Amino acid sequence: MKNVKLNLAVLSVLGMISTQAAAGFVTLPTSGTSAYTTCRTASNFGAQSDSSVPPTTDSLCAAPNGIGTTLLFTAVPETGFAVFAAGTVTSSISYFSDPVATLNERVWRNSTTGECIYGKQVLMSNSSTTDYNPQASGTQKLEVNDFAFGGYTGTVSVAYAKQATNFGSVYRAGRTFTSVQMQPNVIGGASVATGFKPLPTTSATLGTEITGVGQTAGPTGTPSGPAPGTVVPTAGQQDAPFSTTHNWVDFTTDVTAGVDEDGSTNPSSPNMYIKQACATGATTATSGNFKIRQTGQETQPWIIVTGTSRAPGTSTAP
Repeated sequence: MKNVKLNLAVLSVLGMISTQAAAGFVTLPTSGTSAYTTCRTASNFGAQSDSSVPPTTDSLCAAPNGIGTTLLFTAVPETGFAVFAAGTVTSSISYFSDPVATLNERVWRNSTTGECIYGKQVLMSNSSTTDYNPQASGTQKLEVNDFAFGGYTGTVSVAYAKQATNFGSVYRAGRTFTSVQMQPNVIGGASVATGFKPLPTTSATLGTEITGVGQTAGPTGTPSGPAPGTVVPTAGQQDAPFSTTHNWVDFTTDVTAGVDEDGSTNPSSPNMYIKQACATGATTATSGNFKIRQTGQETQPWIIVTGTSRAPGTSTAP
């Protein structure tokens, strides 16, 4: 009996260690079967309501200071880092002159470890006038499924936090230029549709912006064609190659200022954090190193907005 109790105690301690190790910054892979790593598992990639902060039981990639609580974007995501004032910048992002979002950026540096954390937050605009799914009735706001950032080299780790409970989460993050379409089995469904991969494989062509099955039809048949969750991806349609130069980081999320087709609203991205070694906190604004992608979780067409962000490197090569 003592041995049984001892074994149970050891297993309990190991379980606690495993849970604690899962939280915090996660190093992104640069080789293997997938360029992505899993972050939050709740809400089926945003197909269902996401209105809670990352709990300790689902805290993969959650920033240490943002587990189980909201965390202002201006707050330090990890103890030991201090803000680098020159890295605090706010800029407007437009799509064909339509102001679709505001990008907030911030840099924190740990002088002891020689590391920087580059923070990104994208607030979507509810006053944008473009209809991002004109085949459906009404006016649809942009529904963002991925944000991608270029200009990061060496070993890179990522994390996220939520400034408000109704802001988006990060469901997965990858060392890739390519975003991969995800769909539920039905609109608002709790299961991933057949053939869609939570962790995409890597056989797509380098430089591909989005892989997936493309736009699918609404319940009323507009646009025409098969409904979301009924088209099974074929070879290469659930793939994202590693960024060969290791410049890019992709965050998969679910964000819209309007009402999503699944009935939810997440008006802002989470606080997205990229950590790497740095000599200083300096960054450079580089055109083309920021992507906002609508990948069609329901019936939306694929849309790509390319913008400017600030990063420690200036390469935009995929």
